[in-house]
Amino acid sequence: MAKFLISAFADEAHNGINGQVEALKRNGLFCIEPRAMNFGAVLAKTDEELAAIKKRFDDEGIIVPSFGSPIGKYKITDDFEPHLASFRRALQVCKALDTKRMRIFSFFVPQDKLDEYRDEVIRRMKIMVAEATEAGITLCHENESEIYGQEPERVADLLASVPGLRAIYDPANYVYYESDPVKGLEATLPYFEYMHVKDCLYEGHTLVPAGAGEGRLKEALQKIDATIDGEVVLTVEPHLFVSESYKQFDGKELKNKFVFATADEAFDCAVNALKDMLAEIGHPVVDGRA
Repeated sequence: MAKFLISAFADEAHNGINGQVEALKRNGLFCIEPRAMNFGAVLAKTDEELAAIKKRFDDEGIIVPSFGSPIGKYKITDDFEPHLASFRRALQVCKALDTKRMRIFSFFVPQDKLDEYRDEVIRRMKIMVAEATEAGITLCHENESEIYGQEPERVADLLASVPGLRAIYDPANYVYYESDPVKGLEATLPYFEYMHVKDCLYEGHTLVPAGAGEGRLKEALQKIDATIDGEVVLTVEPHLFVSESYKQFDGKELKNKFVFATADEAFDCAVNALKDMLAEIGHPVVDGRA
């Protein structure tokens, strides 16, 4: 049986660290997946800024189960060396924030040329995994649109071909690009590290709170619960409100079925939807754990 731990992309509630801390505490959470903070990407912060962020987290009792880096969101046709430099900086960010995990992607690849670029994707991923392993960091691949690892079959190929690479399961991202989230979970589960929680409808590619879409999240949580014995991080990634912070890390048009007055309201709804779903499967949430 899994022991669920709720984390969140709190930058979807507020851009500044004060608002992010407040959003976590208001919802009874103590975990964060940092991505954007204080009007800029966490990856771009200086050592001094990172130290200040870490101190604030420590003072508030907040931990970082994973760093939500943008690594791998580059064109496969771009020169790898500048990207590798950013990756090495991201490893330093992980150290500064005292986390052992980092979210990554598998490069933007023309979807009609996946076979052509497969070997180069694998080569680059192996280089990064080797350096991360040496640094004591686990790289976690998120299935995402327009990258090599968009479809379940390609995700399975990637994970099997890069020893040491772990997986983030994001059911909404499968639905968003017309894939089957159940097949996505099957591809991911042997390498599962943690889950991003958001939901989506096939029609209109509309983002919705967990359980209101076709991502079959409840089924996924039950499968994970039955398969994994130990702690499982669930990172809430609302995508329910177009805030200034959202525009910093995602340029895609955001279509929503539900209307919220503020980013805070949307964030709270997303967290509560997950809490309700966990209670339904026999894991009531107490102090951010279920």
